[in-house]
Amino acid sequence: MDRFQLWIEIALSALLLVTIFYSLYLGRALSVLRRDRGQLDVLIASLQSSSAQAQSGIDHLRQTTELVGRALGKTVESGKSLKRDLAMLCDRSETLAQQLESLLPAGRAATATIKVASRIDEDVEEAQFRSAFRMKPEDVRTMKSGASKSAAERELLRALRQKQG
Repeated sequence: MDRFQLWIEIALSALLLVTIFYSLYLGRALSVLRRDRGQLDVLIASLQSSSAQAQSGIDHLRQTTELVGRALGKTVESGKSLKRDLAMLCDRSETLAQQLESLLPAGRAATATIKVASRIDEDVEEAQFRSAFRMKPEDVRTMKSGASKSAAERELLRALRQKQG
């Protein structure tokens, strides 16, 4: 059994060598993990502070959203009020426009008669002015400026009196 015992010892020695090298490998891996654990702790702390900042940002956004929502609601309400007012004004203006359109034919007829009457008055006034140019200076001085004459007529008569006299 010496041989058998020798083979068992050689196998155990080989397994022992493999175990020693594997334990060295694991020891290095654990030292890397320990070193990286410090970085991992720093990374976790950074992640926690970032999440806290994100949470405060979300809270701030909620508050801002509520304020903007309220302001927007007020604006919408005032817009609705303005819309009602504008609709009412449009209805009133349409009613007034219809009334004016119904009065328009009567107004055109009245305007036409006024234009004809004013042309007749202008022709009479023109004749008076033309005759004033043909008058003698003493006749112009004795003319009285009546209340029925316009300001232009009175101005013309003054100018004629100053020029002639």
